[in-house]
Amino acid sequence: MTKDESIKKALRMAGIFPPSVQDSHYGDKVEMTREEIIQNTLREMSLFSSSEQDSQSSKKVGHISTVIAEVRRRLPDGNIKTCGGFRYLNAGCCDPCHTLYAHTDMNLIDLPDGSKAWVCCAVEWAIYPEHYVEPMEPVTELFREIFGDEDGPED
Repeated sequence: MTKDESIKKALRMAGIFPPSVQDSHYGDKVEMTREEIIQNTLREMSLFSSSEQDSQSSKKVGHISTVIAEVRRRLPDGNIKTCGGFRYLNAGCCDPCHTLYAHTDMNLIDLPDGSKAWVCCAVEWAIYPEHYVEPMEPVTELFREIFGDEDGPED
């Protein structure tokens, strides 16, 4: 096992799956319907406005419509597992996936039991770490070029 593989394994065993934050989004429910996910997505993206004037702006209304349409298009009917259902993995959640562009950054994945889950990148990483090992190799090589190898910086 290489040094890089050892580090990745140690991080996974310690429950560290980058990029993550401590709090789990959708933490109160293991499963949600498509409509519940849409409501939570709009809330987490801060698209529910407190002022009447702000909520009437055509740009905001258009953005809300886009988010709703995209999430509806991507999610199936019925109950869908969410990040809150995977708290036991200690992965936390990727805050940007949930709050910035959730309608495009969240992932609908197939689980080993055949069900579907709507999860952020950190939770997907925790569920399927093997999907991310190979794509990380170019990043690892870039770090080696910048910082040198394990024996110290290159001269």
